[in-house]
Amino acid sequence: MARPFFTTVVENMVSKTRPFRWVLIGLGIWSMAVAALALPPADKLFPETTRGFLAVRDIVDLREHFDQTQIGQLVKDPALKPFIEDLRLQIRDRLAGTQDELGITLDDVAGVATGEVAVGLVFTDDAERPTLAAMVSIKGKDKEAQELMDRVSKEITKQKGTVAKSVVDGKEVWSLKLPENTETGRSREFFHYRDDEVLLAANNKETLVFMLGQLQNAGKTSLADVRAYQEIVKRCDQDAGDNKPHIRWFIEPFGYGAAIRSAIPPEQRRRQRQLAESLKKAGFSVLQGMGGTVSFASEGYELVHRTFVYAPGPFEKSAKVLSFPNNTEFNPPSFIPRDLATLSIGYCNILQGFDNIGPIFDQTVGEGEEGVWADVLASLKEDPNGPQIDLRNEFFAHFGEKVSIISAYQLPITTTSERMLIAIEVKDDKAAGQGLDKMFQYEERFRKREYKGRTIWEGLPEEKPKVPKIELGGVPGVGATERAEEEASQPLFPNASLTVDRGYLLIASHYEYLTQILDLEDERESVKRNPAFLEVMEAIEKAGGKTACWRFFSMTDEEYRATYELIRQGKMPESETMLGRVLNAILAPPEKGTTRKQRIDGSKLPDYEIVRRHLGPAGLFAVTEDNGWFLKGFTLPKK
Repeated sequence: MARPFFTTVVENMVSKTRPFRWVLIGLGIWSMAVAALALPPADKLFPETTRGFLAVRDIVDLREHFDQTQIGQLVKDPALKPFIEDLRLQIRDRLAGTQDELGITLDDVAGVATGEVAVGLVFTDDAERPTLAAMVSIKGKDKEAQELMDRVSKEITKQKGTVAKSVVDGKEVWSLKLPENTETGRSREFFHYRDDEVLLAANNKETLVFMLGQLQNAGKTSLADVRAYQEIVKRCDQDAGDNKPHIRWFIEPFGYGAAIRSAIPPEQRRRQRQLAESLKKAGFSVLQGMGGTVSFASEGYELVHRTFVYAPGPFEKSAKVLSFPNNTEFNPPSFIPRDLATLSIGYCNILQGFDNIGPIFDQTVGEGEEGVWADVLASLKEDPNGPQIDLRNEFFAHFGEKVSIISAYQLPITTTSERMLIAIEVKDDKAAGQGLDKMFQYEERFRKREYKGRTIWEGLPEEKPKVPKIELGGVPGVGATERAEEEASQPLFPNASLTVDRGYLLIASHYEYLTQILDLEDERESVKRNPAFLEVMEAIEKAGGKTACWRFFSMTDEEYRATYELIRQGKMPESETMLGRVLNAILAPPEKGTTRKQRIDGSKLPDYEIVRRHLGPAGLFAVTEDNGWFLKGFTLPKK
């Protein structure tokens, strides 16, 4: 076989021309030296005990690509400028904790960053508190970085703290220590290192020394060597191909939770720690990591994100509820309306979930006592004063696997505008309807109504607390007991209405919304005639989601409308939307029964019509794989 012409020419030049040979050798040595001097990837700098990690590959490139998106253009709209500035200040104040832990702020980082930026939360089980660490590429901004270090030192001195320098492996490390806080009894100390290429910061010297050592010789075991992290990077990069993400993130669920718990007051840790331990004992330690990537103005999308949940198995005990079979049929039920905000269609092995819910029920509701779930089922079946229903065989056995969830909003927007519907496929309408009737016949909070030949069980309104919270369930006929010191919570749908119709168990957030769904018979009013829905479904299949366990569609201009209008009205803390309830749970004041104050001044927001023209439709799909779940989502440009 003939040798390639170019190969032959080069070999002849090298063998016959000595100077050329030395040039090649010199280039090889030079390239190895450059490689040795180059900054290691951020995940090589953080230790293997990193429980949470966020990295921006190139801060300059991220800004440029974000500005190319329609959201980036919206942010620059003069009509939004007052609100954006107020929001920026609010975010800065909310993240002021980074200055408490690292001695530098996000604004400081933004002022010196020229390349990769990363932050990690490091924690070991025997540590009192987690370590926060960061690395910032500062090449070309040596002057600004030195000015930052000097400014931080002056501020520490001004607060009667101390600034000291030490040498670690031939490198100068700054130690900045603040005096003890008289209220908390805690003193804070930061450790910084800077050279022409990088700024390192941590609130633990051991972590900074590790990072500094990796900077010189990345030979120790690091986050990059953690199996869960590796699998997540591998799967996301496999899908992305040659496309380089702007943001990469990773969380080790139980380790991250433990790190967060260690930073809150001891008296608040007990319940969260018990929940984490209950999940582990029930089999959920199979969830070893989750993470992914985010890119802007890339691959033809406004935004594209990839996520992988690493769960290699074996799935034991209640972890078996995490059964989401893949499918190719994602036609929405005929009663799903055209006018909606979001639609999810997916597959779940509901009967397998029911059969394996016992361990987690026993660990949480039963506080570790085995057999509590079995007692509940027996009571429902045998108690003469109860529904006397075999919950598995008379109700759950009639479920199929297909589940659809929709959300919509009733105009004008108020705190109670959100409407939701869950549609669960049933194999036999009559049998499922009989099971539903039997289950709710003794429920005092539900009343039976007839609507056009269908039986509807309508939830009766209760007096609502000022701050509604989310409750993830409850079995009809079994009263939940709350500890005296714990605040009672609200059901997911306080005014839920249920019926069986057209092959589905329908669970609606409101009675009138359920009747609207039941009345929809004209296919022209179905979501199948929504152009944005068809566009997103086609994009999902092109993106690799033809076979999946779940698909999600969003009309983002409708999905975000309620949140926007409620912020504008100053009523977001009173919102009963799902997002509002989550925010209330996270940001609620410590005083029970009080409504949190809205921190953002929504009065500066322009009319929503200015905003919605920048919000294109979005989609997501999930695929069940051998060692976890892969998710890919995107936002399309607004047409």
